[in-house]
Amino acid sequence: MKKMMALDLGEKRMGIALNRGTRLAFPWQVFSSGTVKENINTILDIVRQLDIETIVIGFPIRLNTAIKEEAQRVLRFKEELGKYFPGEIVLFDERLTTKEAEKRLLEMDLSRAKRKKVIDQVAASIVLQTYIDHLMLP
Repeated sequence: MKKMMALDLGEKRMGIALNRGTRLAFPWQVFSSGTVKENINTILDIVRQLDIETIVIGFPIRLNTAIKEEAQRVLRFKEELGKYFPGEIVLFDERLTTKEAEKRLLEMDLSRAKRKKVIDQVAASIVLQTYIDHLMLP
């Protein structure tokens, strides 16, 4: 399986999850969002260090499937990242992943402050695991 990275793009923070070439996704890190250029440079550094072949970006779609403003921002980011990343970039539906991440973290009885620090990387891991599971379907 390819080495993949998932991104949960936020205006303040960006969550990253990895699979390290396996069928399992895991939360990896969160970093503060900067400019588009800064974010892309950070991602490209990680890509080079870990030999990432595919980047999966959480794509925010409303439950009624209408594209939001956030989705337009993600589309622009994907286009810009594609200028520098030679591998595959996939947009994958991230509906309800943050709510699912919040639920999982609450079940772990983490404080609000601790949840805030890791929720974006947990959401990214849910996006990546869902994508991997989708690939494994017959």
